[in-house]
Amino acid sequence: MLEPATGGKEDLLDDLRQSLGPNAVSDNSDVLMKMCTDLFTWDGLEQPSAMVSPTNTDEVVSILDIAKSHGRPIYVRGGGMSYTNAYGPTEPDSILLDMGGLNRIREVDVTNRYIIAEAGCTWKDVADALKPFNMVVDFPAPLSGSHSTVGGAMSQNIPGGMHGVLGLEVALPNGSVVRTGSWSSKSHPTPFLRNYGPDVTGLFTGDSGVFGIKTAASIHIKSRLDGAAYGSFAFESYEDMAEAMIELSPMDFITRRTGLDPYETANISKVGLGDAIKTVAATVGEGMTLSSGIRSAAKLASGGLNFLKGVKWSLHLKIDGVTDRAAEDGMECARKVCLKLGRELPPILPRARDAVGFSIRKFLGKDGERWVATSSLWPIGRAVEVAREIEGFFEKRRDKMEKLGIHNSYITNFSPHYFLCEPCLYWNDSLEPLHLENISASESEKFSKFKPNMEVREYVRELRCELRNFLQDLGSIHVQIGDFYHFRNVISPEAADLLSVLKGALDPEGRINPGKLDGLVPSQ
Repeated sequence: MLEPATGGKEDLLDDLRQSLGPNAVSDNSDVLMKMCTDLFTWDGLEQPSAMVSPTNTDEVVSILDIAKSHGRPIYVRGGGMSYTNAYGPTEPDSILLDMGGLNRIREVDVTNRYIIAEAGCTWKDVADALKPFNMVVDFPAPLSGSHSTVGGAMSQNIPGGMHGVLGLEVALPNGSVVRTGSWSSKSHPTPFLRNYGPDVTGLFTGDSGVFGIKTAASIHIKSRLDGAAYGSFAFESYEDMAEAMIELSPMDFITRRTGLDPYETANISKVGLGDAIKTVAATVGEGMTLSSGIRSAAKLASGGLNFLKGVKWSLHLKIDGVTDRAAEDGMECARKVCLKLGRELPPILPRARDAVGFSIRKFLGKDGERWVATSSLWPIGRAVEVAREIEGFFEKRRDKMEKLGIHNSYITNFSPHYFLCEPCLYWNDSLEPLHLENISASESEKFSKFKPNMEVREYVRELRCELRNFLQDLGSIHVQIGDFYHFRNVISPEAADLLSVLKGALDPEGRINPGKLDGLVPSQ
């Protein structure tokens, strides 16, 4: 188990600066607290003794050695887009490791179809590196990919996306560096295949960083298809949209699927996609002559920016294809399903999403309200039941929420593997530097004047915990576990024991990310 820190803070700082250089180490109190907070608010955070910003794997190993010699825990920060306290220090005298400096694209191998990206690369960095080759990664990157990092996303899991990770480079707590899959071969190590022996790569995905520090990843890539088709559909209820999602689920050719509730539908044009929506709405009918479905969508678009007026629940789809015709053939199949319970809208939103690429503006409401989500993933066959139950949860609390000015919405999605429902809460409250630094200057100036709203904040915390427990009682699982979800309590004792044994083998002192993955500790 982790022993108390040895030596003083100045000795620690001297060793870190000598190893990494003075510019890579900070003990500024404002910087430390800004970098260890995330998009939500947490009690019990301990200000770290220092933040370090390594730029290569060797420096990460040096930090591990120094942390061990000084008896210090290490917390690992990626892009900072967590809302489950995934990296906030809860142990005193820690070192906060900012991985943003490991941001090189090491290799793009088009023939063997992989890209090696360091853990601090953003998903935008990865996308930009692949553009000259007309290639993309083999799973949808997070919408926040302008800030979310490769290492962070792999520690917290991208729903349904980890199959495209071919291998990882990981600095272990004992100072050794291991590579997984075919990347571990002694002769000509090439990270082209994940399934070489036991799937060690999987051990380090979704681990909240507790098993080791990811320094680089090999990710499978594929050609970008030239064709695309878009579809948008309106539904009267969450249950109707969920029923359509169940029937659409076997259509694995659907590339992107996004469901919006009435709150999000009414406000989407005001948060992140506004300019793109205006541009797409003005041009959506141009060149649409391939099929009756496309012509119908173009006709629907004639209403301009009023296309969402009166819409409650809406589902927005994209299909990639070798040609537009091939993609539209797939969309025609999806259209038939959606029109059983819904009606068609002009496909402006999914086109605007493509035009924008990555965006983090949705981490606040349209008027700067605080935002937090609570993830839940389910078997697709339970989608209608889940929609009904979650709607009932909020209806029972509606009066108090309205009294306090709290709004709820849903991020809804489905894949070949799951139905996702992420209930979101919005409320008026002061913002963190993390918010203010990542919005426009005009919004930052306006929103920085917000005052703390402690009564509402405390109820949001209470409500979110109630929601988490409610979802888990229904049988949900989660991504981005951090220390918010009661992970060890909701998996079987045998599974929890196995994870503790693995933690003990890899990190017997509990030095890496203590308290995360629901406080996973080494077995005794």
